[in-house]
Amino acid sequence: MVIKKKIILIFLIISFFSFSQNQSNDSIQLKEVIVSIAKLKDSLINTPFSISSKNYSNFQNSTQQFNLSEYIENIPGVFISNDHNYAQDSRISIRGFGSRANFGIRGIKLIVDGVPETTPDGQTQIDNLNLEIIDKIEVIRGIGSSLYGNSSAGIIKIQTIGEIDNNFTKISYASGSNQKNKKQVFFGLKNKKSSYSFLLSQTKSQGYRERSGFKNNNLNINLVSKIDKSSKLRFNFNYVNSPYAIDSGGLTIQEVNENRKQARERNIIYNTQESIDHYKLSFNYEKEINNKLNLSNYFFYSNREFEGKIPVKNGGAINLDRKYWGFGSNISFDNKIKAQIGFDLGNQKDNRKRFFNNEGVIGELVLNQKEKFLNYGIYLVGSYNIKNITIHSGLRFDNNRISLNDSYLNDGDNSDKIDLNSTNPSLGINYKPNSLIRFFANISSGFETPTLNEYGSSPIGSGFNKSLKSQKSTNYEFGFSKRSLNNDLKIDIVYYNTFTKNEVLPYEDPQFPNQVFYNNAGKTKRKGIEFSGYYDFNNFFRINSSISIGEYLFDEFEKNQENYSGNSIPGIPNNIFIFDVSYKRSSNLFINISFKKIGEMYANNSNSVKIDNYNLVNLKIGQEIYFKKIMIKPFLTINNLFGVNYYDNIRINAFGGRYYEPAPKTTFF
Repeated sequence: MVIKKKIILIFLIISFFSFSQNQSNDSIQLKEVIVSIAKLKDSLINTPFSISSKNYSNFQNSTQQFNLSEYIENIPGVFISNDHNYAQDSRISIRGFGSRANFGIRGIKLIVDGVPETTPDGQTQIDNLNLEIIDKIEVIRGIGSSLYGNSSAGIIKIQTIGEIDNNFTKISYASGSNQKNKKQVFFGLKNKKSSYSFLLSQTKSQGYRERSGFKNNNLNINLVSKIDKSSKLRFNFNYVNSPYAIDSGGLTIQEVNENRKQARERNIIYNTQESIDHYKLSFNYEKEINNKLNLSNYFFYSNREFEGKIPVKNGGAINLDRKYWGFGSNISFDNKIKAQIGFDLGNQKDNRKRFFNNEGVIGELVLNQKEKFLNYGIYLVGSYNIKNITIHSGLRFDNNRISLNDSYLNDGDNSDKIDLNSTNPSLGINYKPNSLIRFFANISSGFETPTLNEYGSSPIGSGFNKSLKSQKSTNYEFGFSKRSLNNDLKIDIVYYNTFTKNEVLPYEDPQFPNQVFYNNAGKTKRKGIEFSGYYDFNNFFRINSSISIGEYLFDEFEKNQENYSGNSIPGIPNNIFIFDVSYKRSSNLFINISFKKIGEMYANNSNSVKIDNYNLVNLKIGQEIYFKKIMIKPFLTINNLFGVNYYDNIRINAFGGRYYEPAPKTTFF
């Protein structure tokens, strides 16, 4: 009832404010925001989806470039945690999807320069993502399986710097609290047909908590070449070496109160940490066949070598060699009817070994298996304009072939295979009464298989946990957007309702402490309202705001004779409010102050442990100083200005009350 009242109130306020503007604007030519994340390139105001689009060319010189959260945290519906545990990577959830991950990202599709960063089984790590060269980000906040297939409960599409206008060189160094520092060299070369850019960076920190340091070395090479007037080739090479990222573990509330900086004793004993060696190369080829037909192709190959230790003896030392490659092609038709037909193929091979962890010393082999996940999908997307109405539809079929070849036979042969097919449609309608306003509605379905790691996390031993089912979702959205004639004001509001069957959730079993397993909830439901907007007044100030209010509930869920129906899904805050003010003078001085309120959430299925809400204030200040062709930009960032105690991460359903990973207090950079 509370959320319904808030939804009605916000709708009334926004609608009244919007229609009070002058509507005689059909002849006004406005600068359009073009998006391509929904497959068909079109103006944002013509699309029937909840899409956020942001450019970062001016943003890059005023941010730390440490975490992806700096770039997308003010997008409604997005919640990011675990920014300070580099052994587990940032956890990103969109409308609560992705929150189950105990490391990395699950259920959210990440696309970088037209190439999937997410593996076919739905895992995404972003330690190899070069934040320094992000140029644009588009986000679909609803379910997008009709566009991108498996594990697409939200889509993040990142475009990095490609073609450049002039030669340049950028050198930067930044340092701050907890011995955090970042060094980078970025330069670009330009000739008549090609652009080249090279980035070399190193990031490291001692960490806020004991035993929480990390080090990353990154290299990125990019080439964009115009083959002829109608075709273009792009090549990317990315390499990351992380020799160490140390996991300080989860604490009980008593341990937090004693010393929030301490590492868990068991993590110290078992020397929990990880090291990574990862490279990826990709090619994109685009061809304009004529003024209505376009061809696009991509190919990529990636190799990731991972070594890690977790705080258990049996199987607590992990060695993973992952090879992942894929390719795809599509043809787009652009006229009054727009359409795209295409296919994607992704092949993932994980060679996984586990050994005894003898208090930090690698011991005897206890698991040796080869896991494969092969996905191929075909899709058709189309849109049709009828005066002020756009109808958009999509249909995609995916086949997922999952197999395990067991090479450790001491406990029997646990080789196995699973075949999963899925067909997902979507339908949306967009009504644009004039060039400033749009109303839209859509319905879409989603499909998400458990990851190879989740299938392999079985309490009965090695082999797949075949009792774990794929989750299926249906999403409904209704939205409204309004902008002013001179683009100094923009507001967006969306209401969504999502129903999911067999949602995959993490838990810890008392019989196997310190290990994470997964099971299915019968049914869950999510509903909420999202608001975002900005207002520019005079040439100096800009206000940005985003509000996310939601209910994320177990609809039907019983486990071990416990009935969790009606409880909140753990790990998802019930509301997020972000407000920031930016100021920039013609003297090139800039100041940004942001306020963020994260609502309460729960740490376990029973909702017996509540995590209180908290408020954060961050401050950034800097100035551009020019000497002929040289620009110097000193800046200062203060995070958590008032030293609030809060948690960087909550370990969902952790055994023994070890839910808490404390976040830093006030830090400088």
